[in-house]
Amino acid sequence: MQNAVLQSNKVVYLEAQPEAIFFPKFENATEQAREQYRKLAAAQTHVLVVAVKSSGSLFLATARAGALVVSSKNGMGNVYADCGHLVLLRHLQKAHGVAWRCAYQDLIHLLEERKLSLGCELVTRSLGDHAETPASDHLVINAVLDRRTMSAVSPLLVLRICRHFGLVAPGMYMFKGPNSAADFLQVYDNMRWKTDATWDELHAAMSAAAWRTAHMPYSDLHSQVLEGYVCSYIYICICIYIYTYIHTYLSIYLSIYLSIYIYIYYVCVCVC
Repeated sequence: MQNAVLQSNKVVYLEAQPEAIFFPKFENATEQAREQYRKLAAAQTHVLVVAVKSSGSLFLATARAGALVVSSKNGMGNVYADCGHLVLLRHLQKAHGVAWRCAYQDLIHLLEERKLSLGCELVTRSLGDHAETPASDHLVINAVLDRRTMSAVSPLLVLRICRHFGLVAPGMYMFKGPNSAADFLQVYDNMRWKTDATWDELHAAMSAAAWRTAHMPYSDLHSQVLEGYVCSYIYICICIYIYTYIHTYLSIYLSIYLSIYIYIYYVCVCVC
């Protein structure tokens, strides 16, 4: 984006780029949302992804000039941003041991090279409880967004990045086919008024109904109390990106990345 600035009777154009981005604010599901679910399911052009909703503080991370840039609570250098950075480092230390610094630099390189932004939920025991007090401080990588296109990458790529770096991805349940909405809503409606429902019960029910499941150690990180789910329908569109790297001996290596772009629909449903 460009902004024109008048300076000494001259017009100077400044080019600005977003430092970090996240999803627009989503709303609680309504009957209209359920009807939209059914229409998309009937079309069989989308996959319903139901992600576990963690409750904490929004934490954003990207990279610039070889350094990690973090923010939280609409600002940088505050206690929330610094705490999120510390928790991120602890995740890397736990996953990579003495090699955590290399993993940290690799993450910075990935975010800066690909102009990516991590959208996370910072869940701690010391910065205020949004629900049950968590068993341990942790970051959940809810989304990875491309700062060039202002769009989110595939949930599959989110899982791949988290597994590579040892970070926490939200638990995901994927439903496909003409009955995808009905299968999810049946489980949700059966459990939503069960006030003593535990994470173990909810996870077992959702896993049994889902087409594919990506597990999350929610009870180890948080508790048996689940706040809700975030639902999105993704339109399956495979895009192939070919990146070239020229070696000093002029040999060319090609790597092909498959990505599934998220369709524009995000809505939150809460388990009471």
